[in-house]
Amino acid sequence: MGCPIEQKVDPPEHLWLAVHFSPSPSSRAAGLAFLNRKLCRKDRDPEVGEAAATAQRDAIGRYTAPAERVLDYLKDIRQPTLIVQGSNDVIVPTVNSYILQQNLPNAQLTLYPDANHGSFYQYPELFVSQADQFLISALQGDDADLQSSERLPFPSSGGLEIRHHRRYLR
Repeated sequence: MGCPIEQKVDPPEHLWLAVHFSPSPSSRAAGLAFLNRKLCRKDRDPEVGEAAATAQRDAIGRYTAPAERVLDYLKDIRQPTLIVQGSNDVIVPTVNSYILQQNLPNAQLTLYPDANHGSFYQYPELFVSQADQFLISALQGDDADLQSSERLPFPSSGGLEIRHHRRYLR
């Protein structure tokens, strides 16, 4: 298994591990395995710049701030939506994903156990499998006239692959 980095992880990466993975031994092991995959890639995307990081922090702040009627517009969104989060996200509180799923009429919520903000990095094979199933279900037809009792079946079977996303998870 080429390019092992377990002994070379710099302190900034330790902060990344603390935020994205829980302190349990299995979660930290998954975090180091992800960092190994990430840092050894030759075709990595460039790092996010400060402007993008600031915009993302602002968006998370607005999303988590209580506001009257802030979720009302979600009830009109018919697009199938897969919400994926760790059971103990320390960046975006996990309860917000539950609230989001309850307010989007065609949403599927997946919570990964013993996981923080990096849940899909911690469970890459499971996430890709579930995302494949979700996309197959979403492509089954037009949901423009969706009733609340007609949510997409999940999971379903099929062979659709999301190669672009798999590239970044493995």
